[in-house]
Amino acid sequence: PPAVPQLQSGMTLNDGMTPPYRIEAGHPGGVSASTTGSGSPGASAAVTPQSGAGITMIGDSVSLDAEPYLKEWLPGIVVDGVVGRQMVQAPQAISQLKQEGLLGNRVIIELGTNGPFTEQNLVSILKSLGNVRQIILVNTRVPLSWEGTVNATLASVAASYPHTTLVNWYAASAGKNAWFYSDGVHLNPTGAQAYARLLINALQGGTPAALKVPAAVH
Repeated sequence: PPAVPQLQSGMTLNDGMTPPYRIEAGHPGGVSASTTGSGSPGASAAVTPQSGAGITMIGDSVSLDAEPYLKEWLPGIVVDGVVGRQMVQAPQAISQLKQEGLLGNRVIIELGTNGPFTEQNLVSILKSLGNVRQIILVNTRVPLSWEGTVNATLASVAASYPHTTLVNWYAASAGKNAWFYSDGVHLNPTGAQAYARLLINALQGGTPAALKVPAAVH
């Protein structure tokens, strides 16, 4: 069989067979996103907390990076992030959240870091959410071959599916190497704060193309 390529920090990428592409092996920086220079999430940025009740985020380890800030700034939000999760595993997560009464009427989906999926996959997943009020899809920055495919699929579905907004993390993070650990995927505390702010902006109805990180985050 072909050799398995190596990613930074010891992460591995398989040959594209099922399950495809999984790259995540935890946080390569070895530091929890909940730690900042002053020891608490969001200490360097002024954000007025608002209720996160009724908001559910389904994602992979990038969601886990942002989780401390989302929970501080949106108390009551449910963040269901699993290292290595792929879009094709979202139906199982949605079913479990429904059973536990934790699927809100505003849903953020952050998946695509670990491999591509089809528009049909994604539309089926969105339909399974039921009659939700708001859906936010977050695109990806991952320096691997499927990045463009994932982002194009997300953009296409977001443009046509009702009540759905695309948060363009790929564009917002362009040139922001200081927001990432060495793998270029996982977020350090500064990047995690920026990520959480973009999501909050989108939840408040910010225009995706104009989303900007407030000046407090550099």
